[in-house]
Amino acid sequence: MLIHGPNLPLMGKVSVATGTRLTLDKVNKSLRKRAVELNLELKIFQLYSEEDILKTICRRRNEISGIIISPGALCRNAYSLRELLAILRIPTIEVHMQEFPFSEENFNQSVLKDIVKNRYWGCGVEPYLNGLNSFI
Repeated sequence: MLIHGPNLPLMGKVSVATGTRLTLDKVNKSLRKRAVELNLELKIFQLYSEEDILKTICRRRNEISGIIISPGALCRNAYSLRELLAILRIPTIEVHMQEFPFSEENFNQSVLKDIVKNRYWGCGVEPYLNGLNSFI
């Protein structure tokens, strides 16, 4: 399961300034292609609130073998998400794209950092691909 947090649909607007011209759709296409290569099933969600993220994970908890989450600024105070992931013990990868404002601060101050399997911060689709590769 891949969960894009708030503001990720604005990736195209953000990436214009960096020259990468990356959109959420391009990220999703790259990840779907890599998931097929790895023989992994990937369901992708884009959610704006911690409540929606919690509901999505809870409803699908028996179907999920791993989670990649790009929480953005939610990671600084997502204590309910942290608790849920600790309870369910589903292997989780946290990713952040450095093109977004405050991404390094979010990465460094994330409340998820001590309960996730791995964390990646980088340019473009790279952190997502690293996260997906963590499940092989």
